[in-house]
Amino acid sequence: MPTPGLLEKARLYVRRYFSKHMPRHMVFHDLEHTLSVARWAVEIGRASGLQGDQLLCLELAALFHDTGYATTYEGHEQAGAAHAEKWLAAKGVGHAAITEITALILATRRGTRPRNLAQRVLQDADTCTAGQAGFLDRSARLHAEREAVLGQTVPAAQQLLHSLTFLEDHRFHTAYARQRFGKQKAINLGQLRQLHSHGLRQLPAGAANGPLPFTDRELSWLHFNARVLQEARDVTVPLLERLKFVAIHSGNMEEFYRVRVAQLRALGKLGKRNRSALEIPPGKHLGRINQEALRQQAEAEQLYGSDLMPALRQHGIRILRPGLLSADQRAYVLAYFRRTVAPLLHVAGLDDSTDLFVADRQLSLVIALSRTKGKDRLVLVNVPVDELGRFLLLPAQEQRTDMIFLDDVVRAGAADLFKGWAIKACHAIQISRDAELYLDEEYSDDVVLRVRRSLRKRNTGVPVRFIYDRALPRRMLGQVQQALGVGQHESFAGGRYPNLNDLLQLPVEGRGTLRDEPLPPLDHPLLNKRLAARRPLRHDLLLHFPYHSFSAIVQLLQQAATDPAVKRIAITLYRVADRSLICAALADAARRGKRVDVVMEVLARFDERNNLHWGAALARAGAHVSYGVAGYKVHGKLLLIERKKGSGQGREAYLGTGNFNEDTARTYADLGLLTTRKTITAEVARIFEQLLQGYPPQRTKWLATSPDHLRSCLEAAVDREIEHALNGKPASVLLKLNSLEDKPLIRKLYDASRAGVRVRLIVRGICCLVPGVRGHSSRIEAISIVDRFLEHARAYVFHNQGDPLVYLSSADWMQRNMDRRIEVAFPVLDAGLKAEVLRFLELQWRDTAKARQIDAGLTNAYRMPVRGKARVRYQTEWYKCLAGQGA
Repeated sequence: MPTPGLLEKARLYVRRYFSKHMPRHMVFHDLEHTLSVARWAVEIGRASGLQGDQLLCLELAALFHDTGYATTYEGHEQAGAAHAEKWLAAKGVGHAAITEITALILATRRGTRPRNLAQRVLQDADTCTAGQAGFLDRSARLHAEREAVLGQTVPAAQQLLHSLTFLEDHRFHTAYARQRFGKQKAINLGQLRQLHSHGLRQLPAGAANGPLPFTDRELSWLHFNARVLQEARDVTVPLLERLKFVAIHSGNMEEFYRVRVAQLRALGKLGKRNRSALEIPPGKHLGRINQEALRQQAEAEQLYGSDLMPALRQHGIRILRPGLLSADQRAYVLAYFRRTVAPLLHVAGLDDSTDLFVADRQLSLVIALSRTKGKDRLVLVNVPVDELGRFLLLPAQEQRTDMIFLDDVVRAGAADLFKGWAIKACHAIQISRDAELYLDEEYSDDVVLRVRRSLRKRNTGVPVRFIYDRALPRRMLGQVQQALGVGQHESFAGGRYPNLNDLLQLPVEGRGTLRDEPLPPLDHPLLNKRLAARRPLRHDLLLHFPYHSFSAIVQLLQQAATDPAVKRIAITLYRVADRSLICAALADAARRGKRVDVVMEVLARFDERNNLHWGAALARAGAHVSYGVAGYKVHGKLLLIERKKGSGQGREAYLGTGNFNEDTARTYADLGLLTTRKTITAEVARIFEQLLQGYPPQRTKWLATSPDHLRSCLEAAVDREIEHALNGKPASVLLKLNSLEDKPLIRKLYDASRAGVRVRLIVRGICCLVPGVRGHSSRIEAISIVDRFLEHARAYVFHNQGDPLVYLSSADWMQRNMDRRIEVAFPVLDAGLKAEVLRFLELQWRDTAKARQIDAGLTNAYRMPVRGKARVRYQTEWYKCLAGQGA
């Protein structure tokens, strides 16, 4: 029988096949249609009771069912079945499975009566556009396709009649499809009948016949980082906070190159067919990325050097260069160099070895040496930032803070290090490397394998960004590039001090007037009373971090560890603090004999080592540690505490949008729901049971989980709003996300806009949807908020005829979250808490201090307040609200 691995290969193969062989005039039966049919086949099949091998065969049939259009229009089903049979046989699939799959494909012929459940499912999936909001536009595409095939114009009246006849004759075969698509199909049929009865002789033009607007993912991210830089430019932001945003911008850019640009370069090594099939942008796309990155880097350096450093000096904070040191300070620096720095230095001659290697993010100095007799030398010296930090505090006058970059400490001591040599030049460099290929959750196993094969000879991460001091002489630059194996495309001229992210370590104490006004974390009054009295939870509670103190969650676990009534604790861990109090409490519980189940995600990017450390520590303490589910990252945030309660069992669950990390909870704005509601806690327990067995969670009633349910839950909710709008009822969608990138979900939002649904988006980072485009997104508005706290919570709100559906989640609307991660979206059912979430989101929407418009031009224009009204800064206003100081 087919396997999940074979299915992954088929997905890639079909993408490649459409890219190479499908004629361009196939604007209806295109790759988007095929992938949509495959998704719906699995969705309808699962809801109808199919499972295991049946679902694998069903999806394989859906993937191949329209490939026959590449060679013939009439009889494409037979051609598709033959294509599938040949491919599957070459992959070693048995005769029985091939027969089942080809029969499924042949059952998609119009007029064919399905003989079994799987065939009924595939027919419904193939025709479910009949019950979707974009039916008229898709019909227009189908008619354009037929005209291209026939080579003649089909009369408009005939097109309208054909669509009307199709809908009148169409029947869904499964109960799920009738329930899911029936109402919208009736609306579509009513629209067509009305058009026909009014004597209209053709379908509406359909603005969606042209290509849908999508903003490039990488450029969208870069313009998010530009919003970070805007905070550094904003003179209303306290000075040290502006410096912090310069540091964050630099760190963001470095990670962007190490991860996303590294991905694009690695995928660029695939063949043209694979790149096209996977929608990998062409090589020139990297040039656009680099151009924008260089522009921002130059702006950040200018801001740092020309604005922020002089402003710091005015407040008695000086970062001194060697030539500006006093005699006492110079003596202090040289003593520190000889005693502490010199033993950690490694000198390598650029012309001495062909194996010269600079580690990822290792700051180094290129030093040109000469002397009267002998050959000049060019050497590389490391700057031991990891061991010593980037800055050295210096002796200074009272009320003054003086410091020096560690790079400059090495510069100052270079004469000591190279006695007998004259130092002719000294310039900083830094390399960012693709230390690991983070492709696993973005692409199929087959794609990852192909890329890794292409790079299998590499022993170290390939360079993705080489930053050098722009004052470095051209001849020296060429020698360094040759010695380190970096090319022009990876090389970026920068300032004297690479990696301004280290400004986060700036050793400045106090200076409260140069920092944000303190907003100390608040105690949640109800939760803290309950914890103090050690009483059971009686009502659902909602926590807002970092406004509320995360210590309550730590205390909750610490009490559970010592409570004799607690028999079990289960938790998912994605990123934890280095010195995690959460993990310490779990270990304590395990040592006390309680059952502790931990689902630890070891592939959390850049946290792999820390997670492995804590996984091992928890296992030693007696916890049962599971390292996730094969093929998926476990990203959902769940905690379950089970107590012995009389003769039964009492459960308490915490579901969050952010990590169980007391460090990041100080600056990440997240939401968490604490509940004993049996409907929710029972489903959380069921999810843990499946995760601990190594399986993705199955569909539940209240919690929407990926990869099997979340996408369809969201699409169904949007479709209900579309139905309401088309019936003349109020309809709206309000989303708060980190990223909006998934094209099928964006298309669904475009459908909603065209149907009259008001869509509001609060998106911090990537937003591939383009708001305000006539005919596509004229009813969609989008903003992004960048402020002192990192906006990290995800919330989805659907009007639902005045009884809002409110979900919180850890899942962005990205393909990886929908298809390659295990995520959990949870409803807010308590009426009071639901109103609280809505107040929270509406306050964000009214922000006119830190909100920027997201638009087609990527202008990052600040949202302006209404004339005569004060600016609204939602983060400080919400803190006051929670503290009881505001409305």
